[in-house]
Amino acid sequence: MQIAQSDLRSLAVFRSVVEHRSFLGAQVALGLSQSAVSFHVKALEDRLGFRLCRRGRSGFELTDRGAVVYERSKALFLSLNSFESDVGDLRHRITGTLRLGLVDNTVTDDELPIHQVVAAITQRAPEARVEIVIKIPEDLVADLGNGGIDIAILPEIQPYRGLRFTPLRTEAHSLYRSPGHPLRAKATADLTRADVEAHPFVVRPYSNLRELQHFPGARVSATASNMEAVAIFVLSGRFLGYLPDHYAKAWVNKGELVPVMAPETSIPSPFVIATREAERASSVLDLFIRELAGIATARLHQRSKASA
Repeated sequence: MQIAQSDLRSLAVFRSVVEHRSFLGAQVALGLSQSAVSFHVKALEDRLGFRLCRRGRSGFELTDRGAVVYERSKALFLSLNSFESDVGDLRHRITGTLRLGLVDNTVTDDELPIHQVVAAITQRAPEARVEIVIKIPEDLVADLGNGGIDIAILPEIQPYRGLRFTPLRTEAHSLYRSPGHPLRAKATADLTRADVEAHPFVVRPYSNLRELQHFPGARVSATASNMEAVAIFVLSGRFLGYLPDHYAKAWVNKGELVPVMAPETSIPSPFVIATREAERASSVLDLFIRELAGIATARLHQRSKASA
C-alpha cells in the first residue's frame, strides 16, 4: 500500500479516536462532525482492507489488527515529525510541531510562565507549531510513552522505563477551607491537627499520600481528578483540600478561601520536565527547553534581587 496524504489524515483521525477511546472524543478534540470522523475511519479501513475497530452499545473497541495499526502509527508520526524538523535544520529554520502536555491551572503560576515560552518560540520559529494538551499526570506520562506528546511538565511521579524526568521547580501547596467551613468557629491560634483531621478532606488520587503527610488521620470523603475539582469541593464549605498557593491566591484575596495552619502544614510539590530517553530532541523541542530554562533562570535571578 502506497501511503497518500489522505491516508495520513485518516490515520490521524483514527489515532485520535483510539486515544480518546471514542468517536465523540475525537469529534470534540479535532473539531470535526460525527460523519467526518466516521468517514475517515471507514476510508482507512477500506484502504487497508480490514476493520480497525468496533463500536456499539458496549462502547469502542479496537480489533487485534486495529491495535497493531495504532502501535505502528506511533513510529510513523514520530518519523514524520523528525523528518520535518531535519529538513528545517537543512534550511537553517526551526520547523515541526511541538506537542506539550501540562497539568491543569498552570496558567496562574507566575514561576512557570509557559505563555512567555510560547511567545518566544512563535517569534523565533514562526514556521513551527505548538500544540498544548491539559491532562492529569498519569495520562500525560501515557501520552508521552506512546508518542502522543513530545514533552510534559508535571508533578514528580514514579519513574517509568524509557522516560527521562528532569527536576524543574517546586510548587508550594497549602491546605484551604472556605470562610463558612465549621473550622471558622475555632481560633486559629488554638487549632490543632486533631481538630483539622475531624473534618472531611478532598484529595487527588495520584497525590493522596503526599497531601495527607501532615494529617495521617484525616478522613477522605471525596476525590478529585484535578485542581479545579478540588477547588469546587473546598469552596463548597464542606471539605478541606490542598491547592497550589498561586492558584488559590485569587480566592484568598477575595476572602473566599482561607489557609489552614499554614505554613507549617504546607507541602512542596516538585515539578519535572518529562521527555523520552532514546529520542533525539527535535529543533523545536530543543528551542522550547532552552527558552524554558532561560525564563526560569531569569525569574530566579529576579527573586534573588528582590530578597537581597
